[in-house]
Parts: sequence; structure tokens; C-alpha cells
Amino acid sequence: MDEQLAQIAAQFNEAAAFVTPEVIRAGRRSPAGAKSLSAIEYAINTIGKALVLTDLSIDPEQDVEILRNFRKGES
Repeated sequence: MDEQLAQIAAQFNEAAAFVTPEVIRAGRRSPAGAKSLSAIEYAINTIGKALVLTDLSIDPEQDVEILRNFRKGES
């Protein structure tokens, strides 16, 4: 299980490096891209909710800072 989770974490980090604000905006311009982005969003939300509901501690201040940097394109 630990190995699988490590692989998933690595895949998420790799995807996060690619999915910049510019990539998202470009993806929304086509129906296929918008559909893929919606699927990504749904999966991330599902995983996020599962993590929060299973008592993963979150740091709202850190999360806000990460979001600010992402929006600036500094992910």
C-alpha cells in the first residue's frame, strides 16, 4: 500500500508541474480539453474530500499560500 501511495503522490506532483494556469486556460478552449479538466477536477475533489474526512490535518494558511503562488504562475 505504501508503495502505491508513493507512486500516486509522485504522479500528482508530476501532473501539478505540468498543469499550470496557462495549460488550464488553453484546455478550456476545446470541448475535449474542458471535459478532461472536469474529470481531473472531479478526481482531485473526490480524493481531497476523502483525505479531509479521514482526519488528515490541513493547514489553511499553507493552502492559501500555495493557491496564491499557483495563480501567479509560481507553482
